Amino acid sequence: MNGKGISVTLAMALMATLVAACGGGTNGKEVTGAPEPKAEEPAKPVNTGPREITMYTGGASLDEKGFNEQYGDAIRKKFPDVKLNFVPNAAGTKMADLIASNTTIDIVFDSIGYANTMKDFKIQVDLTPFISARKMDLNKFEPSAIEFQRKLGNGVLYSLPVWTASAGLFYNKDLFDKFGVPYPKDNMTWTEVFELAKRLTRNEGGVQYVGYVTSPGHQANTNQLGMKFVDAKTGKATLDSDDWAQYMKSIVQFYQISGMEWNATNSAIAAQRAMFEKDRVAAMYTNYSGGTPPEDMNWDVVSVPYYDKAPGVGPQSYPAYLSITNLSKNKELAYDIVSYLVSEEYQTLNTRAGRATVLNNPEIIKQYGQGLAKFKGKNVAAMFPAKRAAIGDYTPEETLVSAQFSTAYTDIVVKKKDLNTAMREANEAANKKIEELKQKK
Repeated sequence: MNGKGISVTLAMALMATLVAACGGGTNGKEVTGAPEPKAEEPAKPVNTGPREITMYTGGASLDEKGFNEQYGDAIRKKFPDVKLNFVPNAAGTKMADLIASNTTIDIVFDSIGYANTMKDFKIQVDLTPFISARKMDLNKFEPSAIEFQRKLGNGVLYSLPVWTASAGLFYNKDLFDKFGVPYPKDNMTWTEVFELAKRLTRNEGGVQYVGYVTSPGHQANTNQLGMKFVDAKTGKATLDSDDWAQYMKSIVQFYQISGMEWNATNSAIAAQRAMFEKDRVAAMYTNYSGGTPPEDMNWDVVSVPYYDKAPGVGPQSYPAYLSITNLSKNKELAYDIVSYLVSEEYQTLNTRAGRATVLNNPEIIKQYGQGLAKFKGKNVAAMFPAKRAAIGDYTPEETLVSAQFSTAYTDIVVKKKDLNTAMREANEAANKKIEELKQKK
């Protein structure tokens, strides 16, 4: 656990929700005395033209301050002779605006929610020749993040992952202590967590406590069963299938535990997160988008529970990617920078700052958030599943159906519709929107 012409606008709707649910992953006080990551060899100059690079973000969440903290400062330190520019995604600087004004964009940073941006504008560059020439080992990456890009590019690799969202079942230790319930453990099943939630959903002293809350949209989009929202053969929505009905049931059962009344307001994603982080009346919360609880909460985390039919399989990765555009006049230099940002050196720095690495490197993984005081003593390894479900398709059609899944969830938990009716009507609405999209193409 959340434009680009027709398909960009659709994808941005989901991304806005995902970004809204994401905060908190990198806030905290620095821990002093932490070991510095081992420096790698500086990139060698390979361009004869001006060493100037412009980076652009496809998402609206990254401003210049955030860019410098996450990328800019590290790049300028590594490449002191490069003039680095940043263009945010804002009014007047959307991708279409920049292309229309012949603005040079060298590198694009996009989350997976904007996976089709480069493709839609036909500005992608095949990174294979650069990767081959520099002998980059792609096996160092978490496999699904690379497999997704190969699938998106029909075998061609246009982007490299730079960080991903960690995921975990967070819990408020104070509430477990208050009610004498044992803490969750790693490798639990959803059935076991449901039993815990029942014991923690209660009214005490006039305060209504809730055992478990989540972001249903994130949970569905990164589902551990590898289910798709659209049938690849028919192009139709799949929400009316038994698999999606059972998946929905696995989520809404938590909201049907006796004691708590849900409505359109308190069932919203932001409201549920506030129950856990601000009001502290929710005992457990799954976060699929990289956020973590406030520093002043007595919290810890275990692995996202498994489904009985997929033991040991964690949620899908939700990576962000770096791409080089065909608008760039400095493609070699742009690749030097991209290569640095996916290197062990930068990945260690970034991971210590609370942004999960995309590398399959246990030594880097165990340093997740260790540059921040709030992570001290936490079970951070739980947020990195040993095995992940394959990443979904993230097509505009999938985004449309995903939105209808969220609508069905709300209709069910507020008791507006029963599960079968909600899923059937959501499927019908999704297919109608898919047809409307086809007509516009």
